[in-house]
Amino acid sequence: MPSRHILLLRHGQTDANAGGVLQGHRPTSLNALGRQQAERLAERLVTITPPIEVLVSSDLPRALQTAQPIAAALDLEIVVDAAWRERGFGELEGQTLGDLQIWRTASGTIDPPGGESSAVFRQRVHDALSSIVERYADRTCVAVVTHGGVVRSVLHMLGSGQLQMAALQEPPVVDPIANASILHVTIDANGRWSTLRVNDDAHLQGMTTTIDAG
Repeated sequence: MPSRHILLLRHGQTDANAGGVLQGHRPTSLNALGRQQAERLAERLVTITPPIEVLVSSDLPRALQTAQPIAAALDLEIVVDAAWRERGFGELEGQTLGDLQIWRTASGTIDPPGGESSAVFRQRVHDALSSIVERYADRTCVAVVTHGGVVRSVLHMLGSGQLQMAALQEPPVVDPIANASILHVTIDANGRWSTLRVNDDAHLQGMTTTIDAG
């Protein structure tokens, strides 16, 4: 059985991203730049091989708005799944934080009051990823439009060994995740993972990107 491909796509920029506001579950929308990023991402995904057969999206507006031009470009329906939401940041949602505070909160260094704990969030993401693998076992390539914290959580799982990596694969670097970037991973018949693209935003050359505040 050949390896299966999963592309985790971060949504385009929002005004909250640009302003350093922690979004979490807030229903923020793409700004003008974010819509342009989504269009560029859609154009890039048309060239991806193997071709994308299923398109899944978080139910939050910024993810769905990113998924729409992708769906149009690939002639696919959007499968909406709330399991791919950003982490819930509780009382910190809507607050303007400095870059270091955003990084510490979004990366799970601290647990926000009233929000999802790191353990609960990572289990949710793990279950969502496992569901993709099981539900679409007969598909070669699935794309998921999601959020910076979710992508980073998957990278942590790969780096920590929670997801077994294939031989000779180096653990990926968990950098701030760019808007409209691509994490392209594969899973082989033995359940071992490989990374083909990490934080790939080459299609956004000349455009602004922001750190991963949701």
